[in-house]
Amino acid sequence: MLEFLNWRNDPLLVDSDPLKQNTWLTTNDLLELSKNDSFLTSTGQMLLYPIMIRKIDFQTGERILQSFPYILLGNEWTSSIRKQSLALAEKTHHYFQKSNYNRTILEWQKKIISYMEEQQRLPFPIFRLVPSWKKFFQNKQFVQFQSARGEDFQLPLYLTEELAYLTGVIMGDGHLAEYFVNIIDSSKKHIENLRQKLITSFNSKTELFKQSNANAWNVNILGKWIVRFFNFLSGQPINARKYPTLQEPLIFQGNDLFRRSFWRGLMDADGSYKSIIGFGTASQKLRNDFSQFLKHQDIQYRFYEQSVFGGITYSLTIAGESRKQFASLISSSHPQKLQELQLLLQKRVIPFSPRTSTLRKQGVWKGQVIKVNKTKLSNGYFNFGLLSNFSISGFGSIIRSLRKENYHTQQQTAKEVNISRSMLSNYELERTTLPIEDLMNMLSLYSKPFVIFLEEKSKLHIHSRSSHCLLDAQPNWKLLNLLRGVQVKDKGCLMLHGMKDEDIEEYRQEIANHFGIEVKNTRVNNEVLNRFLREFFILKN
Repeated sequence: MLEFLNWRNDPLLVDSDPLKQNTWLTTNDLLELSKNDSFLTSTGQMLLYPIMIRKIDFQTGERILQSFPYILLGNEWTSSIRKQSLALAEKTHHYFQKSNYNRTILEWQKKIISYMEEQQRLPFPIFRLVPSWKKFFQNKQFVQFQSARGEDFQLPLYLTEELAYLTGVIMGDGHLAEYFVNIIDSSKKHIENLRQKLITSFNSKTELFKQSNANAWNVNILGKWIVRFFNFLSGQPINARKYPTLQEPLIFQGNDLFRRSFWRGLMDADGSYKSIIGFGTASQKLRNDFSQFLKHQDIQYRFYEQSVFGGITYSLTIAGESRKQFASLISSSHPQKLQELQLLLQKRVIPFSPRTSTLRKQGVWKGQVIKVNKTKLSNGYFNFGLLSNFSISGFGSIIRSLRKENYHTQQQTAKEVNISRSMLSNYELERTTLPIEDLMNMLSLYSKPFVIFLEEKSKLHIHSRSSHCLLDAQPNWKLLNLLRGVQVKDKGCLMLHGMKDEDIEEYRQEIANHFGIEVKNTRVNNEVLNRFLREFFILKN
């Protein structure tokens, strides 16, 4: 016996049972189940049938045909369907069995013929039973529909940047009612722009009006299938509180342009560009999704939360140094906010510095010592030849002994290393510190590697014009552990944050004793130590 397709077993109706509104499957659910072929073709075209039609629609009442969208057909399709009306009526009879609209095959045939001859349209579930129905959608960007009462609208067959942007705006400043989508904003110009975008994408009736009790403007676009369309794309509920369920639509994540457009729409709704670039929402999941997107784009941000009217607002601010990158990536299509963003980009960026107590709790910060840079070692010792612009003390007697061993006068040695005799005398008598560059030249003159002297010295006393420091000759566990509490700042200073659960005053004293420097507070300006850390260690970021 031939088995006919039925609305209960139709694979294109993605819900397993007749589920109520806001419990049926959306793109987020289907993508998590790896069922993207349920609503997308291999070419990226959207299958509108599972978006617009749900199993619950077949149990809504006696007038269920009036609740379906009607697909508009041209002369060619009308003529073809008219010729196969009996076969189509038989399929329709079986498809609608056990629904709230059971008719005989002949009754269905009369109805199909009437649709063809008088209206040139069919309810979408009946058209879905036409054998070649999928060919109708080929080479189309939009498909034209009507409601049972003859109200025109269209639906796009492909995802676009415009569609992703509108989804972001609606998730921020919009509401999905059962028969219309509403968007509200304080800018009339922005609402007018949104209205035009909605008309371009959906070609449906819109309403624009001013909020009577607030300084805000509204735009509504009418049509329950447009509502379903956005519900399916975003997972945003219909006629219900949206924030507990909001998340970045998974369908946009595979395309960088769509993803950027979506977040631009959401920023135009819930973002701010007045004094900072900020984003706030009542959905913690949505805020966290945004942070993951920004992290992927190497944009720096910070979290904060605050209680508002008994609830919590989850906020995110863009770090000043990432403003231009953010503006280039996201920008704004909101007339007022775009102007604010452009003004903000002209302002000087004041770097944000977290408090020492905050960083100590986290235990991690930018500029933190991670490990020794082994490429800067020589036989396991720090290659101090890389610090040639600094000077060193404690080598006067060594260079004097080397000179005498080689029967050189001060005049001869000074000439060889291109310094004055009096300067060499001052070096040997330790009256002045010895430039590391000159030391290396003298050691080279007498074919003595610097490393043999480091074996006898655990620390070296290094000087610059403004500071001095005792530096370890080679890496060791104690040194590395001590340096993990230091932050190397971009402007040349060091911040002493210390280690978690350790007294900060004791830590400062440890730093002072180990490096032989003066430490008055958490900020240390020591050119030698700063250069030592930058040269011989790998720093975070």
